[in-house]
Amino acid sequence: MVILVVFLACPLVMTAKGLKGDSTGKSNPVYPKDSLTFVYERAAQYILGQTCRPNKGYCLVFGAGEGRLAYELAVHSDFKIIGVETDSSKVNSGRTILSKANLYGSRITLQEGSLTNLDYRDYAASLVVSDSIIAEGACSGSAAEMFRMVRPDGGIALIGQPSGCPKLLDPKELRSWLDSGGLTYKITNDSNGIWARIDRGPLPGAGEWTHMWADIGNTGCSGDTRITDNFNVLWFGEPGPRTLVDRHWRPMAPLYKAGRLIIPGDNHIICADAYNGARLWDVNIPNFSRVAILRDAGCVAVDEDYVYVAVEDDCLKIDLDTGQIVDTYHPPTSNRDWGYVGIDGNLLFGSEQIVGASLITPDFYDRGGYGNDFSRGDDRPTVTSMALFCRDRNTGSLLWTYDDSNGFGGNEFVIANPTICVGGDGVYFFESYDTNSVTDANGCVIPLTFCNGNNEYLVKLDKNTGELLWRQQHNLPFENVMYLSYANGIILASGSTSPDNFWYHYRAYNSSDGSLAWDEDWDTGESKKDWNHGKQDKHPMIVGNTIYHRYGTYNLQTGAPVNFGFILSVKCADCSASATHIFGRQGDYGFKGGVGIYNLSVGGSGSPLCSAARPGCYISIIPAGGIIMLPAYSNGCTCAYTLLTSIAWMPR
Repeated sequence: MVILVVFLACPLVMTAKGLKGDSTGKSNPVYPKDSLTFVYERAAQYILGQTCRPNKGYCLVFGAGEGRLAYELAVHSDFKIIGVETDSSKVNSGRTILSKANLYGSRITLQEGSLTNLDYRDYAASLVVSDSIIAEGACSGSAAEMFRMVRPDGGIALIGQPSGCPKLLDPKELRSWLDSGGLTYKITNDSNGIWARIDRGPLPGAGEWTHMWADIGNTGCSGDTRITDNFNVLWFGEPGPRTLVDRHWRPMAPLYKAGRLIIPGDNHIICADAYNGARLWDVNIPNFSRVAILRDAGCVAVDEDYVYVAVEDDCLKIDLDTGQIVDTYHPPTSNRDWGYVGIDGNLLFGSEQIVGASLITPDFYDRGGYGNDFSRGDDRPTVTSMALFCRDRNTGSLLWTYDDSNGFGGNEFVIANPTICVGGDGVYFFESYDTNSVTDANGCVIPLTFCNGNNEYLVKLDKNTGELLWRQQHNLPFENVMYLSYANGIILASGSTSPDNFWYHYRAYNSSDGSLAWDEDWDTGESKKDWNHGKQDKHPMIVGNTIYHRYGTYNLQTGAPVNFGFILSVKCADCSASATHIFGRQGDYGFKGGVGIYNLSVGGSGSPLCSAARPGCYISIIPAGGIIMLPAYSNGCTCAYTLLTSIAWMPR
C-alpha cells in the first residue's frame, strides 16, 4: 500500500514577533505597496471574521500566487498556511519574499502543484481560500478538488474577493465553477465584496465518542457506519507519547466530537483537529491524570460546545473552540471530590466521592499493598461515590441530588463508579449497603466486598428530576471488575471472577422495572496465572442488539450465544467498536501485538491496521467521525514498535 502523507500534525508555531496585529506591514515591509495592498488586508479581515475563534489549525490557499493572501492571514491569525500555485515563478518569488519576513517554513509554505489534482490527503485544512480569484478575478482549478481539502464537521471554504479589486469576479462564473463541483454554497454580494461560503458538515454515518466508553450508556460503540476494511493513513504526528500517561496505568480514553480529538494527557488535555492532526490547544490541569480508569468513572466528557473535566473538587467547563476555562462547578457537598462526569442534552451529571479516592499518580499510593499494580490484576479496588447529582449544563444550577437521605431505609450506601450510566429516561447504577464498603477510608472497595451479603441494589432514577423510580436487590458474582451499560431497554451488568481460570458473568435487567431478563456465566479457558495483563478487565461492546466481548458474544435481548469470536486484545488493551468493526491490539503476539481491525460481518482472525504501532493498555483506538484515531497511548512501552506517534486512518 503506497501512502502519501503531506500534512504532519505539528504544534502550531506562533507568529513571528512584531507581525501579529500589524495591519499594514509598515513595521516590516514585505510586499510592495500597490493597488492590491489594501484589497488583501480587507480580504484577510473578512475571511478571519467569518471563521471560528481562535484562528488556528491548517489553512489552504488554493491558487496562492506569490503568497500575499497567505501573508495577511498569517499576520492576523495563528493558522499554519499552505499555498498551492501552478506558476513556478510565483512560487519562487513568494518563497523569497516570505523568507525575508521570517515566515516561510514556520508559518507559511508555498508549493507548486496542480489545482485539479492536489497531492494532499482529504480534509487537510479547516479553512480553504483563494488568492488567485482576488488577484485575477477568475476561478481556476477544480471546485470539487478544492472542497476535498475542507475538513468535515466545521471546516469551511470561503472563496471570493473584497470590493475594490482591479479585476472583478463575475458572479455567474463563480456559480458555474461551484456548480461544476456539485457543491452546496451560499453567495453574498454586498459592501464586503462577493464571497461564496461552503460549510462542510459531519460526514454521513459518522459516529461520536463523547464519554469514556463511547457514550453515556457505556456501550463501547461509536455507532460509526463509514469505516471499511480498506484504509489509508490520514495523518500522523504529535502528540507523541512523552506528554501522555504511561500505558500501564490505563488512563482516560480519548474522545471525539465536532471534528475535534480530545486527548487526556499527563496533567493536561490536548485538543487536535481530528481530520488533519493540527494542534488546537493544550490546557494544563494539575492533579488531573486519573489512572486505573477501568475501576473508576469517566472523568472527561465532551459535547458540541464544551469539554467537561472532573479534577479533585472541580468540574471545569472548557470551551471546545478556544481551550479557555469558562466556568467551574463543584459538588453540592463541601470537602468531597467530583467523581463521575456525564452529559446528556442540557444535563450535567456528577458524583461525590471521598477526597483522593480516584488514583491520579500511582507512584504515590499504596492502597493496601497494591502499589503500582492498582490498575491491573485480580481483586483490585473499585472507586465508589456517596451521592449522585445533576446540574444544568448551561447555567450550572443544581437540579437534583441523590444521597443517603434517599437510601434504602435512610441508610448510608456507596455507588460503584464504573456502574453509573444513563439511557432513555433513567440514570442507572449499583449501590451497596455493605458496612465495609460504606466505611472504607479510601473510598475504594473490591467488587467482592461491594457485593457481599445481599447488600447490592440496582437503582434507577429519573434523569430529569432525580426521583427514585425503582430499587432492586440482585446478587452479583463479581470479584475483579464490575461494569454497567445501557442499550435498547436493557441494563447489562458485566464483570469477572478468577477461581482457577478467568470467568466472565453477564446479568441483564429490564430497564422498565429492574427485573432480571437473563444471565450467563462462562469459563474463558484462560489461566489466572497470567493475571497481570488485563484478561480479567474486558469491557463489553454493544452494537445494535449484539454484545461483543473478547471472550463471548451474546444477543442483548435474550442472552442467546452468537457464533462469533475475534482475536483482539487477548492480554493488555481493550477493544472499541464502530457499527461495523471492532478495534484492538492484534492477536496474542500476532503482528507484534500491533493495531488490529475486525469486520463484524466477516469471520476469521481480523487483519492488521498497523503492525509498527501499538495501542495503549486500555481503550485508546477511537473509531468516530468516519475515521480511526489512535493517539500515542503506548507511552512507556519497551516492546519493539517503530512508530511512537499519534495516527489517524480513513477509509479509501
